[in-house]
Amino acid sequence: MKRDEHLATLQTLGISSAAAYREAAFSRNIGLFSPGEQERLAEARVAIPGMGGVGGVHLINLVRTGIGRFHLADFDQFEPVNVNRQFGAKVPSFGRPKLAVMIEEAHSINPFLDITPYPAGLTADNMEAFLTDVDVVLDGLDFFQFEIRRTLFNMARSMGVPVITAGPLGYSSALLVFTPQGMGFDDYFDVGGKLPEEQKYLRFAMGLAPRPTHIGYMDLSRVDLKGGKGPSLNIACQLCSSLAATEAVRIILGKPGLRPAPCFLQFDPFRQVLRKGRLSRGNRTFSQRAKLWYVQNVLIKATDQARVRIPDPPVVSVAHFDSLPQGVGTYLLQAAVQAPSGDNVQPWQFRLAGNDIHVFLDPEADVSFFNVRQTASIIACGAAMENIRLAATTMGMDATTQIRPDAAQENLLATVRIQPGDHTADPLARHIWTRCTNRRPYSKRPLPEWVHNDLKTRIRSMPEAHLHLLTGRAQLRKLAKVIYLADRIRTEHQGLHEHFTSMIRFNMKEAEQRRDGLPLKNLEAGLAGEAFLRLTKPWPAMRVANGIGLGRLVALHSAQGILESGAAGMVVVDGFETRDFMLGGQALQRIWLAMEHHGLQMQPMTAVTLFWLRWLWEGPSSFSEKHRKLLERVWQDLKGLFASVDFEKQGLVMLFRAGYGPGIRHRTLRRGAGDFLMK
Repeated sequence: MKRDEHLATLQTLGISSAAAYREAAFSRNIGLFSPGEQERLAEARVAIPGMGGVGGVHLINLVRTGIGRFHLADFDQFEPVNVNRQFGAKVPSFGRPKLAVMIEEAHSINPFLDITPYPAGLTADNMEAFLTDVDVVLDGLDFFQFEIRRTLFNMARSMGVPVITAGPLGYSSALLVFTPQGMGFDDYFDVGGKLPEEQKYLRFAMGLAPRPTHIGYMDLSRVDLKGGKGPSLNIACQLCSSLAATEAVRIILGKPGLRPAPCFLQFDPFRQVLRKGRLSRGNRTFSQRAKLWYVQNVLIKATDQARVRIPDPPVVSVAHFDSLPQGVGTYLLQAAVQAPSGDNVQPWQFRLAGNDIHVFLDPEADVSFFNVRQTASIIACGAAMENIRLAATTMGMDATTQIRPDAAQENLLATVRIQPGDHTADPLARHIWTRCTNRRPYSKRPLPEWVHNDLKTRIRSMPEAHLHLLTGRAQLRKLAKVIYLADRIRTEHQGLHEHFTSMIRFNMKEAEQRRDGLPLKNLEAGLAGEAFLRLTKPWPAMRVANGIGLGRLVALHSAQGILESGAAGMVVVDGFETRDFMLGGQALQRIWLAMEHHGLQMQPMTAVTLFWLRWLWEGPSSFSEKHRKLLERVWQDLKGLFASVDFEKQGLVMLFRAGYGPGIRHRTLRRGAGDFLMK
C-alpha cells in the first residue's frame, strides 16, 4: 500500500490529522514521555545515512518512537545477502532501492511523516543539505565506508549537529556520541594524515570498542579488511538501534546523562557484560596503541596467513559428455589433494579416463612404521575420493564411486564416475578447502547434543562406518593417559622419530619448494618446542633426551591436548579389508568437514589406532619388550573407554580430539594436482 492508501485507511477510522494520529498511535509512550515531549519528537528532524543493517532499524525504531521528520540517504538495492541483518531485506524487495523500500515501511507505520530522500546516497555534494536543520544524525553507514563517514562527522561538528554511531560487533553493540562540544572524530580515532585503508578500519573498530567483548568468540578468519567484509548479526543490529535511538531521544529532549566522546560504551548480551569508560586521548593512549599493534600484527596477521582462497568451480553447460569438460578434471583433482594424510605425505595418484577419475595408492609415499600395510595411506585416499564426490556437486554433477574396481590392479583403489546431474552444492563442499589439522588448545566446552547427532547422521548412508564420541571430563582424563603412553613410544622409537623429523619443514623456503610435510610453525610447539625439535632432529640427540626424560614432555604435550578439548572421537569400520578402510577414509572426511561446518577444530591423535593394527596384524613382537608393556596398559584402558567397539573385528580408522577454539595460524601446503597425474 502507498502513502495515500494508508491515509485513506486512517480516514475510515476517523483519523484525519497528524495530531490525531499521534495521540492514538503513541499514547503508550506517555508516562515515559510527557505529551509535550511527544510533540517535540514529532517536530524533530533526524538524518540517517544508510538504510542497511543498522540504518534501517534506526529508522523503524525512531518512527515508532514518534520522530516525525527525516533526511534519509541510500543508493543501494536489496539483495539476498542482506537478509540476515537488514530490516527491509525481504523477497519482494530484492532488486528494489533500499531507500524506496524503507520509506514505504516508515509510511506504513506513520503516513504523516515528513521525509526528504537522497537516492544518490550521501555524497560530498549533498552533505551540507543533508545536515541542514537536523537535530541529530544516526550513523547507518557501512563499517567499511570510512572516508564518507569521516567527512560526515567532521562537517556535522562544524555545523553544530551531534552524531551517534552504534556498531554491531558480534552479539554486542558499541556506542559513541560525538557532539560539537566533545572530542572530534579525527582526534578520538587518531586518523589524521594519510593512513592505509586497513589501518583506518582497525582504528575505527578499536575506538568503537576499546575494551572489546566480542573478539574472543568471533571467527576472525571471516573478517576480510581488504575485501570489506565481516560477520554481523541482526541481534546486534537491533541492539545498536536501541542504544542509538535512546541517545537520540536524550539529545532531542535535552534529558540528562549524555556522555559524549571520549566516553565509550559496549554492551554484550551474549557474555552478559557491560563495558564503559573514557579515553581521554582516544586511540592515542598507550593501551590503545598496544591493542592496535596486537590486533594488527598478531590476530589479523595470523588469520591472513591461514586464510584460504576457495576456487570457483568451472561452469559446465553441456547436458551430456563422454569425457570431462574443460577444467573439470583439474578442479576435482585440486579438491582431492586437499584431503588429509599422515604427516601430509600425499600418498595418491590419479588417472583421468573419459569421465572417470581413477584413484591410485602411491605405496612409496609412506613406508614408515606407522603405515602398517599401507592402511594410513588407504584411509587418506578414501578421504580424497570423498572430496572428489563432494566437489562434483558444486558443478551440479553426479559422482558415483566404485571401490577396488579391478582386483588385478593392486594399487587401483577406486574409480569415481562423473556425470551430468541436477545436484545443488553439498554444504560440506566449500570446507574441502578450509579443513585443517589444528594443534592449538581448544575450549573444554562440551559439544552440544545436536552436534553429536548431526555428526553421526552425516555417515548414516555408510552403515559399515561408525563414530564413537567421548565427552565426559573423566573419560577425557583417562584418554589423556592413554595418549601419553602411546606418544612415549612415538618419541622412543627410532624409525618413527626419523620419519617424523624428515617430514618437518624447518624453514618456509623448504616448505614452499616441497609443498608436503609439516611446516614447523604448523606444529604449534612454541619457541621452546621448536628449539627442542631442531636440537633433537638427529636420533642420537633424541636418544639422549629420552634418557634424561625430556622425550616424555612431547607425550605430555599430546596428553594435554586431549584435556584441552571438548570431545574425543574414534571412527571405526566393520572389517579390515582395503575396501573397509577406503570407506573409513570417506566417512572420516565427511565427519571432519562437518566439524568445520559447525565451527569446530579437530586434530588426529591416531598413533594409538595404528599401533593397535600393527599389534593385531604383525603381533606384539613387532614392538620392543618395553613398549609391549606400555601397550598392554594402553589396550586395556582404550577398550574400556570404547566399550562398544569390537577391537578384534572392527578396523580402527582414526582417533581424534575436537572442540571449539581459535583457528590455525600456519597451514600445511599441497603439491599441484598435476604432480599426481599418471600417464
